[in-house]
Amino acid sequence: MALVLISWTASFSQVSADTTKCYGVTILKKIAFKLTEGQRCDTLLSICDSQIANRDSVIMFKDIVIDGFESESSLKESIILAKKEELRVVNLQLKKTKTKLAWTKAGWLSTTIALSASSIYLLVR
Repeated sequence: MALVLISWTASFSQVSADTTKCYGVTILKKIAFKLTEGQRCDTLLSICDSQIANRDSVIMFKDIVIDGFESESSLKESIILAKKEELRVVNLQLKKTKTKLAWTKAGWLSTTIALSASSIYLLVR
């Protein structure tokens, strides 16, 4: 772009409604430099905007994945709680069954002792 401006005449005039301005080669070089610098900055800004958009997409995808993991974790925790409750109920039933078995054994033992004692008493007499 600067080469195009340099190849023009030594000065360039810009006419407006009330004044005429003449620019020298040095000023035109500065204008060309500022223009190319602005275009470069605009390109960099466009690249940064696309990078930000890509990172936003990655963040959104990772948020979705995290939400999935959180819901999976919540489901697993509810399953664990249900299994703990089931285990508590089974253990309570086991304890009741053991107590019932102990009382049954005690009943049979007392019945056996009573029958044995009665038999011995009847035999001795």
